[in-house]
Amino acid sequence: MKESIKKYLVLSFCLFISFALAIILFFLLYKIDYIKSAIGHIIRAMMPFIIGIVLAYILTPLCNLLERTFDRLFKKIKNPSARSRIISSLSVFLSIIIAIILVYIILMVIIPHLISSIVRLINILPASANRLIDFLDHTLTSHPEIRENMQEIIDEGYKALQNWLNNEFIKQAQVFASGLSTSIMGFFTALFNIFVGVIVAIYILFGRKKMAKQAKLVCYSIFKEDTADKIIDEVEYTDEVFKGFINGKLLDAIIISIICYIGMMIFRWFSPGANLMSEILVAVIVGIFNIIPFFGWYIGLFLSALLILIVNPVQCIYFVIFDFILQQIDGNIIGPKILGNTTGISSFWVLFAIFLFGDIWGFAGMLIGVPLFAVIYHLITNAVFAGLDKRGQREMEYEYRDEYPDKDTIKQAKIDEKEARRQERAMKKQAKELEKEITETFKRNDKNKDNKSEK
Repeated sequence: MKESIKKYLVLSFCLFISFALAIILFFLLYKIDYIKSAIGHIIRAMMPFIIGIVLAYILTPLCNLLERTFDRLFKKIKNPSARSRIISSLSVFLSIIIAIILVYIILMVIIPHLISSIVRLINILPASANRLIDFLDHTLTSHPEIRENMQEIIDEGYKALQNWLNNEFIKQAQVFASGLSTSIMGFFTALFNIFVGVIVAIYILFGRKKMAKQAKLVCYSIFKEDTADKIIDEVEYTDEVFKGFINGKLLDAIIISIICYIGMMIFRWFSPGANLMSEILVAVIVGIFNIIPFFGWYIGLFLSALLILIVNPVQCIYFVIFDFILQQIDGNIIGPKILGNTTGISSFWVLFAIFLFGDIWGFAGMLIGVPLFAVIYHLITNAVFAGLDKRGQREMEYEYRDEYPDKDTIKQAKIDEKEARRQERAMKKQAKELEKEITETFKRNDKNKDNKSEK
């Protein structure tokens, strides 16, 4: 009797939970616009802290490197507390200064060349427009039937333009003015957020070790030891994936920019006196968009080729060929050497992550979507393998890992292979030493026998 009552109570509780979740889901879908608005408002309010957290995360490896360097330099300071404060302060502020200097150098390199390129384009456009007008005039004069068709198209276009000026121009001008004022306010808001974000990053860098320790204490205070260990392992894996991907992509972009600049300078050396696009601007565009996986190279190639085409078509052809060769070198040599298999996901999932998170978060989603999806993929894989273990299907896991080894398995296999080779070399060395020792022993015995026979 008690078991049947218990069964009905459990069933009633499950039905209640299901009904409550259905109501919550309906409410979320019904109020999705308000929820999006509230989330957007929270994100805008927290933007300085988000910028600060991202900046601190990027600067943490540099800060740790400087701390180790200063720790070796200030060994003579006897007071551990004073030495720790000095090292921490110097490493944090020097990291921030280095980051600011790098951003300043990049801006001072890009902005003047960008302005000069725009001015050059403006100066070239009238001559290009005159050449286009002469070409059209010659073509229309030589072909009357084309001229008649073009005249009809021009008349229709003139009517459409007149109608747009009479009806839509004022509305569009108001929208443009409103958008311009919003953009100006957004620019100053972004500057303010960046300024506050730098301050937040300084505080985070100073307290990063304490915060990490506090988070670990909270984790072990809430969960059991085994669960807490798994959470810490996943956090460390996430940190490894993001750091490896971001740092590798930044280094790869710098190397590609330098090679692209050298390649464009070679064309300038062989084309003295020609009107050419700025090599620094092209190299920076290629390097920046190379950070985006998969599509970044195409975007950088298209934008750079379009700018170069307006200035010098021959340079554009050279750039397209050179950039294609550079992409093959980057994809097959430079990229694998720097990045390796940091994400552990296939090209299909890379493409999927770029489309998914790029649509959700735009340009930022295209940057962080691949490592984020790699972490999600890792969690799902671990959950699937844990389910197989619970149901006694561990053989399926082993078969899958043998057929499709992940990056950790490959890494461990390489480590095991190196260890096996090291042990093999050690065993060969020991065998040679033993053989040498036995040979020397036999020689000594033979010598002793000869001495005894002589006596």
